[in-house]
Amino acid sequence: MNRSDYEGLPRRFYRDSERGVILGVCAGIAEHFGLPVWLARVAALVLAWFFPVPVIIAYVVAALLMPERPLRYYGDGDERSFWQSRNRRS
Repeated sequence: MNRSDYEGLPRRFYRDSERGVILGVCAGIAEHFGLPVWLARVAALVLAWFFPVPVIIAYVVAALLMPERPLRYYGDGDERSFWQSRNRRS
């Protein structure tokens, strides 16, 4: 599947711990909305400055509820189907 195959599917929130600083919540939110990661982090910091307790609680709850971002692979079809079948078994 290439990027155009995913256009009709609903997008989900995922934690992106590869690009994340703490738990990847801001990186996942930025990816979902198509924003730069730094903008999501600045927004979280501004909100945390004015509303620290609710933002910390919301961040922890989001980190617990948001699933980890699935593996992305852009290889050829045979190798991609092999790794996708391995991922389904585990």
